[in-house]
Amino acid sequence: MNIPPYGDTYRKVMQPFANLRVTAKYTPEMRVWVSAGGYWNYTSSGMTYVEYNGGNSPEISAPATGSKWVVVTINSSGMVGILDGTPASSNPSLPTIPRGRVPLAAIYVQSTTVKITNDMIFDIRPTGFDVIPKSHIDLENVTVAGCHPIAAITDLETQLSRLAPIESVVSALATKADIEGTLETTFTLNKDQTGSPSSNCSFEVERGALDNVRIRWNESSDQWEYTDDGSTYVAFNSLFVNDGTSTINIKLYEQDDQPTLTADGEACFWKDTDDSDKIYLVFRRADSDYVKVQLT
Repeated sequence: MNIPPYGDTYRKVMQPFANLRVTAKYTPEMRVWVSAGGYWNYTSSGMTYVEYNGGNSPEISAPATGSKWVVVTINSSGMVGILDGTPASSNPSLPTIPRGRVPLAAIYVQSTTVKITNDMIFDIRPTGFDVIPKSHIDLENVTVAGCHPIAAITDLETQLSRLAPIESVVSALATKADIEGTLETTFTLNKDQTGSPSSNCSFEVERGALDNVRIRWNESSDQWEYTDDGSTYVAFNSLFVNDGTSTINIKLYEQDDQPTLTADGEACFWKDTDDSDKIYLVFRRADSDYVKVQLT
């Protein structure tokens, strides 16, 4: 901060409103003069004092036709700039003041303007030069408990009320665990579905870098399906049913040694190429115990 602060001379002679005042230059041109001064700026870090040591504005251009408003501003870095409004044949509008800019003066510029005089400059400085925060990120204490009540967010309470509270779900699961053989609670998916159903519904397993797998109800085919690769679905009702109506394909191994099966309950045919081409039915029982029957 400068010593003395810029604009202090005006305050000492009881002219505080001479602070950051915009006037025409002694020799008028398409720039204006901004007097020395400063103002308090409010951000999420608190209040800081912004100073300006006095100087010329950027050059102002006249519109090709009609007239326009030009607003002289100062930003939180102490730099003076201009904002151009949209030209119009009559009643042009002031430009929008963006976040972080303080308006100092509005200048009415016409297509015939070649120099800025004081009768074209209108003081629009905020009284006291305090900047009220315009953005949520400039507010302090935004993380303090209770500063953002649920009621402040439109329709949030209504949407939350449609969800079962977590404690109710936990309680329901505990109740189900205590009731032997009886299901007392139903968890409904696609809860808001009405009329003719059209949405599939899935249980999915996140597998990181690998493709997710899932079980889904397919509304198009009216059946449960599963996928092991994330893309190809197999209907549960197409799986083998041990009722004598389905055909089972059992793999045939042609090799010297008895095949090693990967899971209990698996079976295969084995053609022993090292023993007169004998054929066996091999079955893996529990605990990796094998039985085999020679076929004749």
